[in-house]
Amino acid sequence: MKRIALLSSLAVALLGITATASADTSSATLTVTGTVASSISMTIESAGGTTSGTGTSAATSALGTISKYGSAPTGFTLAQGASNWTLSSTVGVQVNKANLTSTDYTLTAQLGSAPASGITWKLNGSTLSDAAATTLTSTGTYGSTGSYSWDIVVADSAAAAAIDNTINFTATSD
Repeated sequence: MKRIALLSSLAVALLGITATASADTSSATLTVTGTVASSISMTIESAGGTTSGTGTSAATSALGTISKYGSAPTGFTLAQGASNWTLSSTVGVQVNKANLTSTDYTLTAQLGSAPASGITWKLNGSTLSDAAATTLTSTGTYGSTGSYSWDIVVADSAAAAAIDNTINFTATSD
């Protein structure tokens, strides 16, 4: 009888272990979709004047008070002509790419607003306006800083006033 009770206890214990060992399972899946897009970015790396924000896409160049017979602002030279004077410097622009097979880009520039009367803005020798973009290069090299000559020509007849403006650069992958 002890044997039967012992075997019965053992059988009940084994059934309990077997019932505990089998667990419920469930599964789930996560489907991921997405598309890699090509992209370019542009930064202003340098400019004449007291410049802030270099290495970003929104730099600022402060020239301070300028005059034909004064000192040139930091990073500029001043040339006095017979009826005008020119401040000259350079602007460094860098364009980078990702996930793009293009080997070069086109860079254009345009003034944000009409220049003050008697003031001419030039990049790479081309006069800038607010009406149309001027092409600076059609063979820009990604990842390197292109340097573009920058001139502000002030006529002697221009009014003594602020010459503030914005140069808007646009890079387009080729």
